[in-house]
Amino acid sequence: MVSITGHYGINMQFIVDYLTALEDLTNNKNKFISRNEYDSFCNEFVFNKLKGETFGKAFCNKFGFNDVFLKGLPDHTAKFHIEKLGYIKDDTLSN
Repeated sequence: MVSITGHYGINMQFIVDYLTALEDLTNNKNKFISRNEYDSFCNEFVFNKLKGETFGKAFCNKFGFNDVFLKGLPDHTAKFHIEKLGYIKDDTLSN
């Protein structure tokens, strides 16, 4: 098995596995947003950041996700979590 080590030497595979397990504890399993919605949110996030809100908390509030773990993650880790755990439905797959 290849070790996936991210920034600061953190084993990213461990984080993905851990967050996937935590995801089972939330009510977000069948909840998705489109790539366009996510991209728009990312562009607008600067205003939330100026208010001191984290990426994860702003994301959950905007789209109605219930993920206490995501809300507490640093911004770059929250983005990774959102993209890797399938909160975003690829718009091209629905055509």
